[in-house]
Amino acid sequence: MKKQSQSARGRYVSAEKVQTLFAQLGIELCSGRKRIRAARSEKSIIIYANGGTVNISFNEKGGAK
Repeated sequence: MKKQSQSARGRYVSAEKVQTLFAQLGIELCSGRKRIRAARSEKSIIIYANGGTVNISFNEKGGAK
């Protein structure tokens, strides 16, 4: 049961893997460019590149405090 709920919401990975993923994403998005178009709001970052967008949203943790 626990594995099903974990896979439905993603899984835990090391912070190092996440850092590597974001570094590679930055390299791919900016390759061959001097500038890149991006927007930032209170809860998200949008990067416009290669005829598409990359959206990164920050959600607050739900539930009781």
